[in-house]
Amino acid sequence: MAFSSGSGTSHATPKTDINTTPLVDVMLVLLIIFMITAPLLSHKIGIKLPQPNPNPTENKSDPFQLRIVDTGGITQIYLNDQITDMQGLMIAFREEGKKPEDDQAEFKIEADDTVPYQLMTEIMAGARRNKVEKLGFAELFKPGDQIMQQ
Repeated sequence: MAFSSGSGTSHATPKTDINTTPLVDVMLVLLIIFMITAPLLSHKIGIKLPQPNPNPTENKSDPFQLRIVDTGGITQIYLNDQITDMQGLMIAFREEGKKPEDDQAEFKIEADDTVPYQLMTEIMAGARRNKVEKLGFAELFKPGDQIMQQ
């Protein structure tokens, strides 16, 4: 602490001015950090987002209901309430992917929380590989819901 003596007085009084050197040092360091990180924050990542169709057309085909159920480690796939396997699902994807995008029917996926994530990614990747453009998710159902079997 610095003491200054008054004009001709014998006792010392503390100096009341603030030391601004540490404040300036911290501000300069922050300025340098922001100058270095600012160009990194403006880096752009290209993402293909869905765009609204200005001329919506009426979809003539009914959507496919794709229901995936995992009961006790056994996964079952239902396509329009008919049980199928992964190969049969890929054939349906392939047939629908041959059509133009506007004529394709939508695949609505219904799954519960117990379905393995890997299976869902395989189904979505298979749809993409077979050029199925209309793939969506319906409401989640509870594991106790009944499945119609024909």
